[in-house]
Amino acid sequence: MTWLKDFHVALHTGKLDEFTGHRGADARNIFHNLSQISVPDSVTLLQLSFADQGECPLLKDKQPVLEMDKSDSQEKAAGPAPATSTITSPIVATEGAAAESKTTDATDSALAKKEESRKEMKAAKRIIASIREGRKTRSVKLSHMEILRGPYSRRTTMSLVERLGLPPFEITGVLAVVKYNVGQAVPVIKAIPQAECLRHAIQAIDETNNHDLLARWDDYGYATYDQLKLMEKVVVAKNNFALVQATVDWIETVEFQVGDIVEPFKDTLDISKVDYKAAVEDLNLGEWFFGQHPLHGCEFLDFRENLWLLSGSIIGALFVLRETYEDVGIINPRFLDFDTMEQRSRIARSYGAVDPGVKRVISVVNLQHHWGAFFVDQRRKRCYLFDPMQLKSNISTLKDAVRSIVEPMLDMTDQLQIETINGYT
Repeated sequence: MTWLKDFHVALHTGKLDEFTGHRGADARNIFHNLSQISVPDSVTLLQLSFADQGECPLLKDKQPVLEMDKSDSQEKAAGPAPATSTITSPIVATEGAAAESKTTDATDSALAKKEESRKEMKAAKRIIASIREGRKTRSVKLSHMEILRGPYSRRTTMSLVERLGLPPFEITGVLAVVKYNVGQAVPVIKAIPQAECLRHAIQAIDETNNHDLLARWDDYGYATYDQLKLMEKVVVAKNNFALVQATVDWIETVEFQVGDIVEPFKDTLDISKVDYKAAVEDLNLGEWFFGQHPLHGCEFLDFRENLWLLSGSIIGALFVLRETYEDVGIINPRFLDFDTMEQRSRIARSYGAVDPGVKRVISVVNLQHHWGAFFVDQRRKRCYLFDPMQLKSNISTLKDAVRSIVEPMLDMTDQLQIETINGYT
């Protein structure tokens, strides 16, 4: 088997391209049963895909081709393989190129949308400036509502939203998420559906992980994902503007005696109702961040009347306290809503009550119709409880919460001296 030995040497010495396999007439005698292989000086490789009988551009002029005699196929199978090589399938290569192309297209599309959003925001700001100065302005489009993606207030933005001119529309049909038809243009929005339908459609498209789909209702028509998001922001903004007006009206009607103002609120004695109303008008109704925790400005409007008792308002106030004072941590007030001790402890610490550097912890507990509060001074190992109703049952609830959850969480089991605050001035 001299031929096979020479082939093996050529393969492992990098001289396979110089190997012919011939040693005179002996080679033909040894392999007289093998089909003859023609090796011309210049050859091309032709590989056909069963899926496509046309020419494959990926292989054109890329590899040398062995033109083999199609007779005696069984004898070829029995003989030794002349070479071992790996050829990348054109199908695999095409799939890889297609995946890379899709990623590039998605990135380009996202950048284009971001740039378009920036342009629409600038156009909206120019329109707002024109309205403020009393100059004639261009018509307001839905795309100008991009300005609602950032910080906005009633004073600066309501005039723009009011000029949008899209009436409300009540959808009664069934939602369908569909693809664009061939040649279908981008839908033109002529009315804004109710908030529930918008959120339902946004969620349905989100679940497909394909934001290029359309939402469709028989009685409304089509809307793109971006159009749905903008319409939802318009609905939310209008609701927020109504909350601002309700708060301003409430401030106007509030009356109290100057002597009733006590510490730590005495620094507000010189602040007039005009100042308070202006602050509400200028309040950012978009997203705020206290540390890493997002809040929406409209949530602060719930502090009017008895709405301050809502959990969102209470939690917002706790975040403000934490950001205002040093070394203060807060406990999530919802920790008693859960059943197991493990769940309660996990929820209680979720707002960073045990973060490094925290030396004082404050929180509240929902006592059915009002809130009770507790404050833990870890350095002095003291805990203060307060119930506005001064009921023994409520104090007992607060004490149990501290003993069962707060002390173990702070690694201070049976170390806190608990005191009850009986009143305030």
